[in-house]
Amino acid sequence: MARNRKKFANQRFIRTIDLALMRRLLDPHQATLRGLDMAVFDADPAIVRPALYAFFSGPEEHHPEGLVTDLHRIAELGDANGLRLLMEQARRRGVRIIDDEDGAKDEGREDPKHVALRMFLDERELFDAAADTLSYTTLSSYSEFAGLDEGVEVEMTDATCAAFQADAEILLLEELRGGYCRVGWYDDDGEANVVLTHGAILKTTEVIEEGEDRVIRLREAEHAVLSYDPVSGRLKIGGFAKAGRAELAEIFAATMLKRPGFFSAPDAQNLYTLAHVEREGFGFKVDYAFDANIRHVLITAVQVDRIGCDPRSGKTRTLWSHTVRDSRDNALARMGETTRGISFGDDWRINHIVIGVDIEVGDKRPVRVTIKLKPPSLAVFKRHRFEARIMTLLRRNGFVHDREPDRAALAAE
Repeated sequence: MARNRKKFANQRFIRTIDLALMRRLLDPHQATLRGLDMAVFDADPAIVRPALYAFFSGPEEHHPEGLVTDLHRIAELGDANGLRLLMEQARRRGVRIIDDEDGAKDEGREDPKHVALRMFLDERELFDAAADTLSYTTLSSYSEFAGLDEGVEVEMTDATCAAFQADAEILLLEELRGGYCRVGWYDDDGEANVVLTHGAILKTTEVIEEGEDRVIRLREAEHAVLSYDPVSGRLKIGGFAKAGRAELAEIFAATMLKRPGFFSAPDAQNLYTLAHVEREGFGFKVDYAFDANIRHVLITAVQVDRIGCDPRSGKTRTLWSHTVRDSRDNALARMGETTRGISFGDDWRINHIVIGVDIEVGDKRPVRVTIKLKPPSLAVFKRHRFEARIMTLLRRNGFVHDREPDRAALAAE
């Protein structure tokens, strides 16, 4: 897959964002927009929002360079945590988040998504500083499942999506999330994406409305995303309770691949490894010379676990852990320099490492992608940009288990 960024098919954002702000964001791109007539903003919001979603779910070549990446960044800061970071930066710079006398009367202006978009439009340096802080503290976690075979095509039709929705409704009821769900789908450069809109756990809360407080019961809308790559046979699931992701993967396999059990092999989530790092020891370095756009790669953190036998239970367990962080050089090498008695093998194992990848994009400074690798199943990073490049880097450096389809099928049997 050669793509460097994901489409912006964020239904929650598009269905709730201030349309006047979206118009301001898109207006400078009028000349290069394809598939969206800006005159639609003069219509009823019930027409504008579906038109925006259809546009961003459509062909990538219709989207101006950089616009989709900016929207992903805005959406990431468009929650309570993002609002807190924006307010911290605003206080440091003496900027008012609501800067007119009437702003406090319009509570919609306080919505985190609206604040994030307005700061992007009007206070770009402030926005960038908050986004940088966010990138240090959050990563995007998906559950990944490797199928029994590669090259298995997905069948995405009204009938298969209806079958997927019917089975998903049963799962949602079991998860106490209500029975409602709605399925949308789109293709992203050969990768099939399914967006499942569903209810969250029921919540009873006290709210302030029109100057009065009252108690309400509500079920917020959430959006699960399933992304399937037919070439590799891998499925990613995010935005759904982790305990239910394996069952959701099975529903996808049975309804859209017509292959029940496709993601149920014993090694379906044995995807990543640090064994070669343990063999090479503290001198291990990531090779990135093959990619001219990668400027630098750092191992910024590493955690090792002391493994031993629990005398009470007789079972092997982690006795204690040791973590080293180094944001300027190589945390793995620093651990070797500053600690004694650690030798990888039966007694010491690497729990996880964190890698920072600086990618040249033609701006004043490179874009930093931070990856946390924790075998056997987790490669955690923000996948809306450079996913293909990052996965190539991981494969070239031996972090990815390339499963043999025949062996996987035998294991499942």
